[in-house]
Amino acid sequence: MTATPPPDVEGFLRLLAAEPTLLPPAPADGIGDATRRRTQDEIHSCLRCGRRAQEAFIAGTRLGPRWLDLCAACGHWLRTSAP
Repeated sequence: MTATPPPDVEGFLRLLAAEPTLLPPAPADGIGDATRRRTQDEIHSCLRCGRRAQEAFIAGTRLGPRWLDLCAACGHWLRTSAP
């Protein structure tokens, strides 16, 4: 992501809903194995802060499932602040 993401969870989620192309495509099935590979065998950047991602979520978007890669701190922020 080139622009600074919104500081609040609701704004961040609205941005992702409006621009799902910010997220790479994710598989529709085999999610557990794919998530394990993505977090353990691959290196990705946190979409929110740019640090190394340690968590991978699958977001349901109008374009289908998409990866949301976050570092541990941003993953915690999302889980504890989401509406």
